[in-house]
Amino acid sequence: MDDEPLPGERAAALAHAAAEAVRGLNHAAGGEDGIGLPSAAYDVLGALSLAASRLGPALAAVTRYLDQALAAGILGHDLGDDPCFAVDAASMFLGDARLQAASLAGDLGAAQQQIASLSALASLPKDQS
Repeated sequence: MDDEPLPGERAAALAHAAAEAVRGLNHAAGGEDGIGLPSAAYDVLGALSLAASRLGPALAAVTRYLDQALAAGILGHDLGDDPCFAVDAASMFLGDARLQAASLAGDLGAAQQQIASLSALASLPKDQS
């Protein structure tokens, strides 16, 4: 059927949605209202820490797919090269990215804890934010 989704289409769409959500966050955080309150900064850091901690399994799934597809002999290379070199290199970078995502999650969580006791005494004037 033509209306059947392609394999991985949902995963790719969700990855695109995540990228758009971060773009929206950047606009909201840097926009007219900005962060506004310490509690908002705390919430943003917590949500970003959680998002970063959830990257590892997705990256592992991509690595697993590439390894399985290579082993099954279903990968080609546009330049006629052996796809094993591209898969090996991608796997190395994805492994590093998993470690960095875990580190990012930890750093964001630590920053969140550092500001947990902050409160706003007054709002920043609009021209200083």
